[in-house]
This record gives sequence, structure tokens and C-alpha cells, in this order.
Amino acid sequence: MGNLTSGDCYGLEAGSEHQHVRHMGRDSHRDLDTESMRELARLWVQSQSAISAYITANVIDVHHADDLVQEVAQVVAEKFSEYDRARSFTSWALGIARNRLLKYYRSRARDRLVLSEAALARLGEAMERVEHEAEDRRAALRYCLERISGRRREVLDMRYGQNSKITEIAARFGMSPSGVSVMLYRVRAVLFRCVRGQLAKQGT
Repeated sequence: MGNLTSGDCYGLEAGSEHQHVRHMGRDSHRDLDTESMRELARLWVQSQSAISAYITANVIDVHHADDLVQEVAQVVAEKFSEYDRARSFTSWALGIARNRLLKYYRSRARDRLVLSEAALARLGEAMERVEHEAEDRRAALRYCLERISGRRREVLDMRYGQNSKITEIAARFGMSPSGVSVMLYRVRAVLFRCVRGQLAKQGT
């Protein structure tokens, strides 16, 4: 299955959420209450990969792409009070990203390496589908992680939640490093089968 990342395994940590909110600009979220800021941070972190991929797929200059992602984050924060919870946040944010890309393209009208508005819309829809599939995988992984308990879960938490070294885990539980590695391999195998089963039930 390959190594798990702490983000995949354990969702969003409060620290990372606040870090992302800070990057979205203080003025833009000054009027948001604490609960709204947390919601914004959680939704943005979940959608940022799709938004970044959407923009970088259409902007050759890496620095311009980074600037555009930050602009989208700024607008998302400014307009968050207008966001309709009945619709997908990723769809809403991708719509903002598409508008920023069109504005960027208009400022570079002589550049031939641009897509039409229709092509941008199709690409945005594709990115949204990918994000939904990723969320399905995250939900399945969270479900499966809840079924790992005892020492196996503690070892998993230390390795992927706290980024502890194998030797540190071995010392903590009185195990050999090879024993820890074998346990982690077996737990990953269990998680892989569980996630695959959950996705199969959902038809994903």
C-alpha cells in the first residue's frame, strides 16, 4: 500500500488549519467568528490540492501559479460568508479559481498558451471529480482506522501521527525495530484491504 501520510490517516490537525488560515490574509477573515474560521480552514485544506492542480495545469509560470492560488485563497476568505453550504465547497472555490484564471488570461491576451473558457470549465469539472474521489478514499481510511486499536493503533499513531522513528517506537514498547516494521507492514496491509473493501461497497 505504501507509506501512509499523517494527513491521510488523521485528517486535519488544528495547527495546520490555523496555518492555512494565516496564509489567507488577516484582513479577509477579520470579521469571521472562530467557528467560521475553523470551518473555512478545514474546507480550504481539503480543497487546496484540487485548486492548486487546476491552476498549475493552466499556468506555465510557477510563480504566477503560486500567486494565483494565493489570490483564490484571499477571495475565498473574503466571500466565505456568501458560501452556500448546500453546494460543494470545492465546486464553489474552483469557480472562483476559474474567474481568476480568466482575468489572468485577459492580462496576457497575446499569450497563445491559454485555454478557452469552455476548456477551463471542463478541466474544473474533472478536478472536482478527482477531489470527490480523494474524499471517498479519506473517508474510507478514517473508517478503517477506527477499527485499529490497542498497541497496533499506538504504534501507528507514533509512526505516522508523530513521525517517530522506528527505533523510538521499539524502545517505547520494548520491541525490536524489525518487530515494529513487521507490525506496521501488517497494519498497512489490513488498512489497504479494508479501504479497498469500503470503496467497493460505495462503487468507487
